[in-house]
Amino acid sequence: MPEPRAVIFDLFFTLIDPMKEEYSRESEYAVLGMERSEFERRNGIDYDVRGSGKIRDPYEMVRHILRGLDLDEELLRRAADARLARIKRALYGVDKKNLELLEKIRQAGFKTCLISNADAADVYHWEGSPLSAAFDQVLFSYYEGLLKPDPRIFRLALDRLGIKAAQCFYVGDGGHEELRGAREAGITTILTTEYISHIWPERIPALRQNADYEVVRLEDILKEDMIKIEG
Repeated sequence: MPEPRAVIFDLFFTLIDPMKEEYSRESEYAVLGMERSEFERRNGIDYDVRGSGKIRDPYEMVRHILRGLDLDEELLRRAADARLARIKRALYGVDKKNLELLEKIRQAGFKTCLISNADAADVYHWEGSPLSAAFDQVLFSYYEGLLKPDPRIFRLALDRLGIKAAQCFYVGDGGHEELRGAREAGITTILTTEYISHIWPERIPALRQNADYEVVRLEDILKEDMIKIEG
């Protein structure tokens, strides 16, 4: 009997794009009248506090992101509601081709897993997403208390899948240095630039340093020299 194989995926900017133009028009940064880059800069400060689940309420989470600003309570709540709605649209509006790819991989006998750095807003609408039924294992940093690139979250996924690192691929956009973490856990890494090429093209050269393979379109991971689903 052949050894089991698995593909682990990142979520944001790999399987979904939460910053599509139509999502951003009604985003939390639009509500605040703030540039997206400034909101994301603030979001990156002490992200591990939110990403590890230390803040469980999505409204308190947005308050934490915007701490130090003189904003009234109504505006904060509107911003939090907009953030929840933006992420919900992304989770519910998964590209059909990505869902078909996940199903094709599973039908070929691979186990599938999701590892995502996620906060209270990111997990809020997860159960309603078509992605929620597409994986054998799901690891959100919010619940696990571990964030990428910590190799421990990758090893935890391998344990839960019952898979050896040598039999596993990790596919992601490279955010949070995730490819480095996966490599340190012994997993073959695949960088996908499908979504980030439109948002952060300047980051791609550095991200390649920890990628064993690179694809422009997510479905290209099934190319002959990457994930072989036949035989």
